[in-house]
Amino acid sequence: MKRNLTIFLFLIFITNLLPQGYKYAWITDLHIGAPNADSDLLKVVNDINQRTEIEFVVATGDIAEKGRDEELERSKEILDKLEVPYYIIPGNHDTKWSESGLTTFEYLWGDTKFYFDHKDSRHIGINSGIPWRGGGGHVAPEDLGWLNEVVESTPSTQEIIFYIHHPLNDDTDNWFKVTNILRNKKLIAVLVGHGHANKLLDFNGIPGAMGRSTLSRPKFAGYTLVENKSDSLLFFEINEETGPAFWGGIAKQKNEIPFIDSTQFIKYSENITIELEANLASTVSASLLVSNDRLFAATKDGLVVCFDLEGKKIWDYQTFGTIFSRPVRDRDLLAVGTIEGDLLTFNANNGELIQVLGLNEPITSQLIAIDIEFGGRRTKGIVAGTASGKLVCYDMYSMQLIWQNDAAKGMIETLPLYMNNKIYYGSWDNYFYSVDALSGSLIWRWTENKNFYYSPAACTPVSDGKNIYVTTPDKSVSAIDALLGTTVWRKDAFDCWESIGISEDKQKLFIKSVSDDLVVVSAKDGKKIKEVKISFGLDTMPVTPIEWKRNIIFGSKNGIVYFINEKYEWSPLFFMGTARVHSIQHVEENLFAASNMDGKIILFRINL
Repeated sequence: MKRNLTIFLFLIFITNLLPQGYKYAWITDLHIGAPNADSDLLKVVNDINQRTEIEFVVATGDIAEKGRDEELERSKEILDKLEVPYYIIPGNHDTKWSESGLTTFEYLWGDTKFYFDHKDSRHIGINSGIPWRGGGGHVAPEDLGWLNEVVESTPSTQEIIFYIHHPLNDDTDNWFKVTNILRNKKLIAVLVGHGHANKLLDFNGIPGAMGRSTLSRPKFAGYTLVENKSDSLLFFEINEETGPAFWGGIAKQKNEIPFIDSTQFIKYSENITIELEANLASTVSASLLVSNDRLFAATKDGLVVCFDLEGKKIWDYQTFGTIFSRPVRDRDLLAVGTIEGDLLTFNANNGELIQVLGLNEPITSQLIAIDIEFGGRRTKGIVAGTASGKLVCYDMYSMQLIWQNDAAKGMIETLPLYMNNKIYYGSWDNYFYSVDALSGSLIWRWTENKNFYYSPAACTPVSDGKNIYVTTPDKSVSAIDALLGTTVWRKDAFDCWESIGISEDKQKLFIKSVSDDLVVVSAKDGKKIKEVKISFGLDTMPVTPIEWKRNIIFGSKNGIVYFINEKYEWSPLFFMGTARVHSIQHVEENLFAASNMDGKIILFRINL
């Protein structure tokens, strides 16, 4: 009897030492808000709840179709019906049009990333969606810092299963920063969404898998059942027609993952001098504000920073908000808007907080200042657009509301154009608007495409004084009569997206195409003047190319700042890191400022 008990206890001891197998559900690309997506997800949730072997669920992004608050709330309502724990990260559909700048996602689920331990495994998930910027992936610097801490704390003997929405290849521009962090640990596999298909993949020596969408397109709603065994990960599709059907597996083995040594600054041209290099190491969504002898930047995590032109930091202030807007300045006053709905003013010289006004909804547009009369005096009005489509104007000094326009019904993201006492802007409701700057009353609205995805919303409009010019994701450039709001001409021959600039003499438009080209077009009639082949690759980053002394300067998604001379010969000026570059700002004479979405700032001179 004693011998049997000893054997039994020994078997329990040995069993506890061995890796423990388990099963879980992996769902991805739910797209709640798309046709039938709700019912598809409900079928999936109900099926998971009926399978007692499933111990938890992981969801790898594109939870909502447009990232709207109501879509995310509906997603949570359905997912909360799960009878086992679930862990979730966003995808590009959750970030591109998010009226809350992902703060609603964080509010609903606590974060945009996760890690947890289950039996012998550590599961880590991270966000690769970029708020308001295209379909490509990028892991933010603040999230890379978090990932490094989590991985460093992971025992070398503990296996890691890693989750991200975009594949860890060219779909995620800084993928190597992720693999460099993971490479020295016991990484078993990387599981991704985005492609809506069951596939086994390889990411720089790391085994990977892509999972099907929960959507019934083309046929049945479904998901992936993952079996974590002692020697492998096995993947099975479950849909309405069949039970678990095996489609692939990953053997657990020692993976030799190479270190990628990628220089994050390269000076290509001898004709430039770098005056300042600064790194805020945090996401910066909007371009720099250049005002007199100061540079102002605002990070997504709420930090406002002021530099002088020598590169010295003058002051910073932590608002504890979420900032996607570029600030605006008038004399000694700086105004900043937050996604949490606060409009703040500071002393521009020393960073002292002056006033805070709550608008009760996210401030999403870039801010501008206009000349206006209010209370019997001339003053400056701060104009801001909101998540719901309101355009508001407040007295910059008293913070009193001057007017409000409710014409738009979608998020206002762009930098509005202020010209001849009128304000021009696009919205994520398909329309482009003209508003009287003195009263806020609607003058006209314009559209040539009523598809939401092609709204004239992310492009910064430019004008020659007579027409307004915009580019839209239907690959069209349009000239709109500034007075009447009618289409003067419209072209779809330049493969454009959301980037456009105008020459100093207002005769030419500069259009950065979605892939490889900078096209120079006549502002008068839209005829092509010159096409410059640059080979910068796929690029959906909205920027405004600028002209200086008949030369063209612009930044790109690939991190390079380009220069095109008056003979239309192009050359790279410098590479400022693996992150999207904002619009280049002309500071004075031959001095320019560049910034990227990772918070790097470069002040440079062009010596011709």
